[in-house]
Amino acid sequence: MSQPTIAFDPAPTEAAEPVVVRLRRHGRVLFMPTMALIGIATAWGYFSMGFPEFWMTLTFWLLSALLLIVLWVFPLVTWLGNRVIITTRRVIIYRGIFTRTRQEVLFGRIHDVTVRQNAVQAVFGAGDLLLNTGAEKPIRLYDLPKANLVLSALTELVDKQSPLSAQLRRDDQRFTQDY
Repeated sequence: MSQPTIAFDPAPTEAAEPVVVRLRRHGRVLFMPTMALIGIATAWGYFSMGFPEFWMTLTFWLLSALLLIVLWVFPLVTWLGNRVIITTRRVIIYRGIFTRTRQEVLFGRIHDVTVRQNAVQAVFGAGDLLLNTGAEKPIRLYDLPKANLVLSALTELVDKQSPLSAQLRRDDQRFTQDY
């Protein structure tokens, strides 16, 4: 007997929907974990064999290994696990380490894009992007690098996708310029 064949054409994702940009949080969030790594490495070098008893040395190594995992490895893996991908049709947000969450927002659902910057973020050119989809709370993309550039690109992509929102935004700008 022959096996029936099933015709399967995979969806052409890359050709139909090219990726505009892939983003992670700004790299400065890894500054303090890196300082902790340097401090732990310095302590390892200084105290590695300086204890009189074996149990003291073992306790030091275990405690410093635990600190290394908590203060450096966990923040690094968290930073690597969270990312934002902006394509020509949607924004895809990946969050989580052990439990992965994928959230997609189509440009047709986005009504407004806002950048929020605190003083530290403004110095580095980073910021939080708020995507207003009409839901109760806006979707917040935390601490993206070059936030104003991402805002202008995202606004342009949303305007191309939804001509009505672009017309409303232009009318709103004309109205505020008159007064």
